[in-house]
Amino acid sequence: MHLFSVPCGDMTARYDHDPTSGAVGLTLLPTAAAGRAARPDGAVEPLVQLSVTGDRSVDLWSQGATLRNRSTTRELALSAHRVERAADGVTVTVELAAPGGLRADHVLRWRGGEPCVEVETVAVNGTGRPLTLQLLSSFCLDGIPAAGAPAGTVVHRIRGGWSSEGRLTSQDLGELGLEGWPREALRVLRYGQLGTMPVRDHAPCVAVEDRAAGAVWGAALCWPGSWQIELYRRGGPLSVAGGLADGDFGHWRKTLAPGERFAAPRAWLTVNPLGGGAGSDASGRDAVDGCFRRLVAMQDARGPRDRAGEYELPAVANEFATTWGRPSHDRLVAMAERLAGTSVAYLVADAGWYAGGHGDWDRVKEDAFPGGLAATAKAVGEHGLALGLWVEAETCDENSTAFSCTEHLLHRDGVPVTAGRRRFWDLRRPRTAALLLDRIAELVDANGIGYLKIDYNEPLGAGCDGAESPGEGLRRQVAAALDFFAALRARLPGVVIENCASGGHRLDPASMSVSDLASGSDAMEGAHLPIVAADANRLVPGARSLVWVVPRAADTPRELVYKLAAGLLGRFCLSGDFLALDAAQWGLTAEALALYRLARPALASGRWRRHGPPTGGYGAPAGWQALVRTTADGTGALAVLHAFADPPTTPITVPLPPGAPFAPAAALHHGPPPTVEAATLRWHPPSPHSATAIWLRRPRPGPDARGPDGR
Repeated sequence: MHLFSVPCGDMTARYDHDPTSGAVGLTLLPTAAAGRAARPDGAVEPLVQLSVTGDRSVDLWSQGATLRNRSTTRELALSAHRVERAADGVTVTVELAAPGGLRADHVLRWRGGEPCVEVETVAVNGTGRPLTLQLLSSFCLDGIPAAGAPAGTVVHRIRGGWSSEGRLTSQDLGELGLEGWPREALRVLRYGQLGTMPVRDHAPCVAVEDRAAGAVWGAALCWPGSWQIELYRRGGPLSVAGGLADGDFGHWRKTLAPGERFAAPRAWLTVNPLGGGAGSDASGRDAVDGCFRRLVAMQDARGPRDRAGEYELPAVANEFATTWGRPSHDRLVAMAERLAGTSVAYLVADAGWYAGGHGDWDRVKEDAFPGGLAATAKAVGEHGLALGLWVEAETCDENSTAFSCTEHLLHRDGVPVTAGRRRFWDLRRPRTAALLLDRIAELVDANGIGYLKIDYNEPLGAGCDGAESPGEGLRRQVAAALDFFAALRARLPGVVIENCASGGHRLDPASMSVSDLASGSDAMEGAHLPIVAADANRLVPGARSLVWVVPRAADTPRELVYKLAAGLLGRFCLSGDFLALDAAQWGLTAEALALYRLARPALASGRWRRHGPPTGGYGAPAGWQALVRTTADGTGALAVLHAFADPPTTPITVPLPPGAPFAPAAALHHGPPPTVEAATLRWHPPSPHSATAIWLRRPRPGPDARGPDGR
């Protein structure tokens, strides 16, 4: 039966209660449809999934497939609920209790104007004995009807991988074995990631498109450690749950003493309607991207906004693809001289500036920096740029003194965890974390560093010693790492912090909550670069996603424009041979940096649309893609177009946002530039693997032309 509903902007959170079982379920609906949407047939799926060691399975064939809906979850019944409204939003609390004293609280929060709700789950041991958790979900979303043909409900996941972050994979329920037939059969798909690179295989998010229902549901976990998402069905509606990787999947068990509380990582949930009518493929693709845009927008809504320089979204330069690990004072000063007056504000000395191994952070290479880093920072600053520095904070390598300080390092099975040349600081130890924090902060302060690139190039694995299970040891280490980076931000209030993990292996909400921007990928050169750069927008805001631009002295104008245009798909990050470019090549590079400066308001808005056919694999992409960004007030638009192998022989047409006509204001191109015809952008690729970018302007809209949100 319907318990209550709570409007959350253009979403409505609906709570249903089964008085027989005591279960309470959460369904999220578009507000426009909430009044006429009946609950789908089927059992209410509990909004908290909780299992303790020693409980029993209930669903037939569930052992080893899932820890959902075991006896502990089935015993949790509604105890109380309340809705607290405030001027800036609403908080919903649902309290559940089991007969033996175990309690669980589900808390949903929505702030006015945000496109998602935030959900948190807390377990409380109200018994008189210790209890060991082996599953506690962050969220469990019920009521996705999936009532049409199996092909009409599609699960969209984002794949990760080195230099291939953000790729969307879409499979219908038939392909996933979740079509709900026979009705009595249990169907579960559990996937996730173990360790400390949460985007190494899949990203911790999912979208489910139900064409018959005319909506797309989305969820994202705010956790950079081991995680899981489960799609569950037993004949009725589809349910999606997620949280920490459980005892079966992630080797996680946590013992709660009597009276102890434990909160699962938070999650963001959203829903948006399919535009243009249910069943429309084109509108469906945009609605799915729209769902990921809503999830990503929460990173800006809840992320750090305490670095004044970041409001200008300056471009970045990094010398790594220039020197390949051999930065020097002379090279950095020459770079700063060339970049003076451009939109670049940060010049980063990447790995290789230090003597010995990384992890000590107390010696600089004297032959490369004879006056020390402070002298280099001063010289770079005289050209209007801040010097940045690379560190890999959580690890130390075999050439460092730290590598042998095993009392400060993580262990597994009684020996230091060693991954290749690296070992891992045990940040759970307050003295270890304080020593490392002091060492890095003093390095930055003493040398006038304005930008810190924090890298991470090996995952920890499934767990470590020091807790009741390997997975709990890892969870505590991950939580300590987040606390460490929050403390580092507080210690260095004027320093911009970049999140890097062999490129984009940490493009997750929790890592972005302690970072100003991220390395979107290590993809630097190759035909697939613009595809990865565009894909990363589904994981992090484009304004915070660095895109490597690596010109080479041998590049033709076509090749150079192809690379430069890719940099306009996110936060422009220049590297490569830009000191060796001839006048014409540097002229094109300067044009791209000038275009980036103009287009920053569109980048800041977070509004984008992707166009084009499927491009195939990364190794030999074919066809074309276009990405169009618009400013918050609708007066500006940036369009970036790339042609791959076998581009169309007729002009590519890209629809522009409705309203007053746009006019070209600046363009980057090799060959004829794009043209605007009515509400359409037209471009005829001059050859395979070519590109263009154009900045468009139109008159500022009057009050009558603004959208319903006033923008």
